[in-house]
Amino acid sequence: MKKESLFVIGHKNPDTDSIVSAIGLAELKAAAGETNVSAARAGDLNPQTEFILNYFNIPAPKYLPDVRPKSREIMSVDVVTVSEHAPFHKVLELMREQEVRFMPVLDGDGRPKGAVTLMEVAKRYLQAESSIEVTTSLKNIVETLGAKVKNDLLGDREQAFSVYIGAMSEEAFLYILGGKDPKSCAVIVGDRADIQKKAVEKGVGILIISGGFDVEESILKSAKANGVSIIVSPHDSATTSMLVRVSTPVRLICDPKVESVSPDELVEDIKFKAAGVAGLVVLGNDGVMQGVITKTDFLKSSSTCLILVDHNELSQAIDGAEKVNIVEVVDHHRIGNFTCQNPIPFICEPVGSTSTLVAELYRRKGVAIKKEIAGILLGGVLSDTVILKSPTTTDRDKEIVKWLEERSGLEHASFGAEIFGSAGGIKKRGPEAVVGSDYKVFEAKGKKFGVGQVETIGFDEFFDEKAKLMDELAKVKAKKELQLSALLVTDIALGTSLLLAIGDKEVMFSLNYPKVKDDVFELKNVLSRKKQVVPHILNVFNEIF
Repeated sequence: MKKESLFVIGHKNPDTDSIVSAIGLAELKAAAGETNVSAARAGDLNPQTEFILNYFNIPAPKYLPDVRPKSREIMSVDVVTVSEHAPFHKVLELMREQEVRFMPVLDGDGRPKGAVTLMEVAKRYLQAESSIEVTTSLKNIVETLGAKVKNDLLGDREQAFSVYIGAMSEEAFLYILGGKDPKSCAVIVGDRADIQKKAVEKGVGILIISGGFDVEESILKSAKANGVSIIVSPHDSATTSMLVRVSTPVRLICDPKVESVSPDELVEDIKFKAAGVAGLVVLGNDGVMQGVITKTDFLKSSSTCLILVDHNELSQAIDGAEKVNIVEVVDHHRIGNFTCQNPIPFICEPVGSTSTLVAELYRRKGVAIKKEIAGILLGGVLSDTVILKSPTTTDRDKEIVKWLEERSGLEHASFGAEIFGSAGGIKKRGPEAVVGSDYKVFEAKGKKFGVGQVETIGFDEFFDEKAKLMDELAKVKAKKELQLSALLVTDIALGTSLLLAIGDKEVMFSLNYPKVKDDVFELKNVLSRKKQVVPHILNVFNEIF
């Protein structure tokens, strides 16, 4: 298995705080000696986040569409393989020595020609005919027997041979050969010079002298004249016969039908392919084998580890988070349905921004913070607290802003104004981006609702685009199977919000907010989705479901 990869990652549809806190914490972990750690993101950047990262010339974190385990994570790469031209006997030796039950057969470019399983080996190895047809080459026979070559007229040319043991009378031997093309016969005989001479005179394809006995010079001379290849086997006739039978090139006897998967296929999707087969071959786009997956490989744990920032609920996490190793959480939201098998560091504190918590970790651990990291963390705090105006703002947020100002060289009020002025208008961004860029799903009593948030200056543009935004909220509601889909539109200048919502009749009736229109509610002095809106909707769901 590959060495573990550690990703620091925020929630789906990440906001600024989610992205910059992931970058900041990954930098801190790397400075502390963590290896293979990097920031990642589970969605696209919004314009505000892009502005902050571009301001400090910091690249966006790596995008991960999901972290569900893939074939490449569980495949075995140190795989015992065999060349398609190798004698079958080599497969037997390798399977015994390496204790494997499944062996891919590869061509010269590393592409599979088939596979051999232990069951197939047993079937072929136990064949016990006194005469048998074997397709092989002199080269493979010599390699399998460890034989000495006396006369080689065949080399690595493959052909079918009828193999006989010359343990009979001369008359019986000649009778048997009489019905065969001598060139298709391989005769195994010990130190019986009479059988050797007759075999050479008949012009057999191969004469194999067993027992390590040397060949007479006259017989060797006759063999050259009659086109007979001669080798000397160190084994007795019975053993020699058995080994010749397993000298066939493995490609001719392996099963050419091999189940294959790609490195990026999901483990959960390939399990059905593994049913009833000894192994799966993992192939790259070029058809070259990259690894093998057997049933024991499915028992491996994922090589991906996650540190969750700015969330702890799996409903908000990157797809597949529940199937990998979550090793730490740094968050400032309510504790949801998160569980893990082992104890982990879990920071979840009531501050206005996850960036506050990450900056405090730098200060607490005495790690020097880079100017640009201080800058993006300052941006994260200002974004999540609406330039310290949100009711979620704490004294800790205000204190860390001063600390980050000193280390970034920025003044928070003017920088905050630039941040909120960078997002662009609702119309320019479009309904899909406005609704989806910071949309979170929550759950209560087995029912789900989602709330997005967008900051603006004035509500005129919102009302102009209201119908399009409502259509987008309806699409999200249907796609995510929600009982309520809403968008909190916050005027940061007035310090107040409107809530655009579509939902089940009972939920809409129970929201109990003052109505501006049928689907628009007025939320005076509300700036925080987390502290002022979500808790109220959770109470509504808990009461009616």
